[in-house]
Amino acid sequence: MIWALSTARSSGRTRPPRARKKKEDETPEKSRQRQALGVSRGGLSTKIHVLCEGEGKPMAVTLTPGQAHEATQATALLDQVKVKGKPGRPRQRFEAVAGDKGYDSEAIRDDLRERGTEPVIAHRKDRDGEYPERAEAFDKEKYRRRNVVERLIGRLKEFRGIATRYAKLAEGFIGLIRLAFMRIWMKDLLSDRA
Repeated sequence: MIWALSTARSSGRTRPPRARKKKEDETPEKSRQRQALGVSRGGLSTKIHVLCEGEGKPMAVTLTPGQAHEATQATALLDQVKVKGKPGRPRQRFEAVAGDKGYDSEAIRDDLRERGTEPVIAHRKDRDGEYPERAEAFDKEKYRRRNVVERLIGRLKEFRGIATRYAKLAEGFIGLIRLAFMRIWMKDLLSDRA
């Protein structure tokens, strides 16, 4: 079974917040970090980093400000998942993990190999406009199955509170995302019993 990583963007508030009493020692940077808001080309936004299993069921989520890079969250997502199997402690080994070009780094590939997992991550072109030699061994068939995470993100965006981000703090927003995850899991589990 192949697992997939991806990132989605959620817009921040569309109007400025009302005036409140300023907290004593909180700078604007600390406030934005607590809210997981960052300024990118489209204004204030948050990135939702998602890991799902091969059938598109969500397994892990993290939030970062909008300008943060995807590759910073790959290890955090993989560490959140424990796979049960044989008796004993849960393991963190997956057959394969697919990611788009945003996760193209040797550090991430090495981390996946240390976990006993095959990395299926698309390569970026070099500065000369050519793909590196190691890209020839890239498994396109397994990479095609990465679309399950893109469909999951589409399902998440159907929830209006996630697509437009009504929650101010990151804690509340990630709680809404986890509620959506539970609803997706329940819908998939109960759809077999109709």
